[in-house]
Amino acid sequence: MGVGVVGIVGCAGIPTYNAAIQQKNLRLDGTEIEAALLERGAIRIRAPGASADIVLMRGADGELSALSMTCSHLGCQVRPGGDFLVCPCHGSTFDRRGAVVRGPAQKPLQTYEVHRLDGYVIVSVADI
Repeated sequence: MGVGVVGIVGCAGIPTYNAAIQQKNLRLDGTEIEAALLERGAIRIRAPGASADIVLMRGADGELSALSMTCSHLGCQVRPGGDFLVCPCHGSTFDRRGAVVRGPAQKPLQTYEVHRLDGYVIVSVADI
């Protein structure tokens, strides 16, 4: 499991959680994550060496989802807004599970497995 979390810091739009990738996982403090999600609805996760930032959001079913913030169309960074993630470059829109709601993107956002363990939120980033 990963360790070495720096914590949540301010960022334009949504809070950013800096974490280290260890053993292909990000290990995030569950208490900090829950507080940030209640306040802002989404969290950006940055990890040194990762090819993309990850957004962590809660779905309508209450489950957490982790998605790449890199648009599958031309690689711009999507922004969370309400129930959607929107690409500011060409308007592609994705739902909280990463599925395309409106193009020009044709492919969904990359997703990452999320689970809880001993008070932590673990995001598997094996293919980041």
